[in-house]
Amino acid sequence: MQVQDISLDDDFKQSEEHDEITILKDFGLEEDEAQTYVGLAQLGSAKASEISAFTKIDRVRTYKILENLKNLGFATSTLSSPIKFSANEPESILKDIILKQKQKVEHLEKNSSQFLKILSRLKLNEPQIGLPKLTIVSNRNNIYDQMAKIIEETNDRLFIVVTLSDIIRMYYTSIPEVIKKATKNNTNIKLMTGPELLTKLEYIKRLGINKFKIVTLPSPGRLLCSETQVLMSGNTSSQENKNINDESVMVTNSNDIIKNMQSLCEFLWESGEDIVIEEKNNKKGKKSQKQSTILVVDDDADAVNIFADYLEIKGVSTVERCTSGKKAIERFKKIRPEAVFLDIMMPDVDGFYVLDEIRKIEPKAKIIMVTADKSPETTKKLKEVKPADVIYKPYDIEQITRCLK
Repeated sequence: MQVQDISLDDDFKQSEEHDEITILKDFGLEEDEAQTYVGLAQLGSAKASEISAFTKIDRVRTYKILENLKNLGFATSTLSSPIKFSANEPESILKDIILKQKQKVEHLEKNSSQFLKILSRLKLNEPQIGLPKLTIVSNRNNIYDQMAKIIEETNDRLFIVVTLSDIIRMYYTSIPEVIKKATKNNTNIKLMTGPELLTKLEYIKRLGINKFKIVTLPSPGRLLCSETQVLMSGNTSSQENKNINDESVMVTNSNDIIKNMQSLCEFLWESGEDIVIEEKNNKKGKKSQKQSTILVVDDDADAVNIFADYLEIKGVSTVERCTSGKKAIERFKKIRPEAVFLDIMMPDVDGFYVLDEIRKIEPKAKIIMVTADKSPETTKKLKEVKPADVIYKPYDIEQITRCLK
C-alpha cells in the first residue's frame, strides 16, 4: 500500500478565500463574463476591441458578453462612436441580486405552504409501494445538490467515483462539509478517482477523508452508490463553467441496478491503489511514486501557467515555470528536467539560442519547441535543430498529450 504523509494545517479554513472570478460566478456570471467585468473595472471606459485585447477573449464573444453584462446590469455603454463600455458600481449590483434571490426564496416558501394546504384538502391515490423509481436530474448545480442529499441520507457505506475536475468543482459546494459530517457520523465513505488527483491533493483536505483509491475510471462521469440508491452519469463537461445545463444524472432505488453498481464499485475498490493522507508534525513525507520534472519556458506568464497547470493535471509531479530564455538556461543547469517545452519568440534571447545552450549542458535533452511562427525560415530552422517535437500555437490538448506520450 502506498502511503503519503501530507501536511494538514489544523487551522485549515472550512471555506477558503475565493478569487473575484469564482465569487462573480456565484452571482450568475459565466467565467468569461466575470473575467470581462473585472477587466472592464480595471480599464474604466473602453472600447470592445480594447477589452478583448486586455482579457484575451475572442472579439466576437466579447461583444456578446458586453451586451449580456448590460442586460444583467453589470455594465453600461455610451452613445458615442465608437461605443465605449464601463463597469457599473459593484456593491449596488450585488445587493440587488441578493435581494432578488431573497424575494424568490420568500415566494417559494409562501407557495410551498399554500400547495401543501391544497393537497391536504384533496383526496389523493395512495402511492404504489415497492416499485423502483427513476429520476433524471439536470443542471450541474442540481446534480451537486442531489449528491449532497444522498450523502446526508447514507448512514452505512457509500461509494463515490468521480473525476479530478468534479472534485475541484465540488470543492466550492456544500458537498465537502456534508462528507465531513457524514464521516463523523461513521458513514464509510469510499472515494475513488483517477491518477490526476495525485497532483492536486490539496482538494482532498476539505473533504475530511484520509484515505482514497486511485482507479481506472469506467467513464468520465459520476457514480454514487449506497445500499438504497444510485446516482450515475456517463459523462461530465470538461469545461469549468460551460454547459452546466447539458449535464444530467440518473437517480434510482432499483435493487437490480444497486446490486450491479455495488459489484462494480467493490471491484474497483479492491483493484485500486491506496492513497493515505496522514498528519505528521506538519512535514511532508517522501512520495513513493517516481518524480518527473518538466520545464516550461515562455515570455507570456499566462501561457506558462495554463500549460503548466495542464501538465500537472496529466500527472507530472513537478512543473518548473520560467518566463525568460536566459533564466531558463540557468534553471536547466540546476534541475536537469526530463523535458523542456520551449517557446521560440522571446524578447531576451530566442528559443533556438536556448536550445543550443541547453544541448551544450545536456546533448540528449528532450526539447519540445512551441511557436505560432509557421514561416519558411522558422520551419527550415526547426528541421535543422531537430527538436524532440514541435507544438504550434494556438495549441490544443491533443498536441500536448501527444508529446507527453
